Amino acid sequence: MNAHPDTSNDLMRWNAFREGSESAFAALYSAHYRHLINYGRRFGADQATAEDAIHDVFIDLWKYRHTLTQPQSVQSYLLKAFRNRLVTQLAERQRRFAETDVEEQFGLLPAEPSAEDRLLEDGLNQEQQEHMQSAFTTLSPRQQEILYLRYFTDLSYDDICAVMGITYNTARTQLYQALTALRKRLQANWPVLLLLLGLFVNR
Repeated sequence: MNAHPDTSNDLMRWNAFREGSESAFAALYSAHYRHLINYGRRFGADQATAEDAIHDVFIDLWKYRHTLTQPQSVQSYLLKAFRNRLVTQLAERQRRFAETDVEEQFGLLPAEPSAEDRLLEDGLNQEQQEHMQSAFTTLSPRQQEILYLRYFTDLSYDDICAVMGITYNTARTQLYQALTALRKRLQANWPVLLLLLGLFVNR
């Protein structure tokens, strides 16, 4: 089971689709679709809203392919474009709640089971699963997002900063605070979580 999207051929596919290759474009879509959906669901979007945002992003990519440059990381480029589109869609849907910070809704809705969710379920007993889930819900939305991008999507700190629009120091600080909070909550189960996060990072 692979916890990360296959990005090994991203740049080759990107350059080919910029030149008009429909098969390369479809391959990019297929390689990143599931992780974009899971990311969107953790952002508080339902399945249909997340899919609409993905489709909008890829429609724009194809439409403006001749003007696109080669990004340093295709994965982080897609995540940032998707995140921006999703924030816009959620904001439009919730205009009547003027005080709501859309970005602070990340993680408030349950996401459908993903590869990492199933791996957690396979690697933990019921009591450990409940303890882990309870601990994660105590984190702030930003901390949940950083953990997801760092360990489940395997982004570098630089890519996380680009996706979320934060500084390097902020990313490092929030990840450190998230892990510290989890360690306090999990106590005896902390080594189990470290093992699982290590599996994700090294897959």
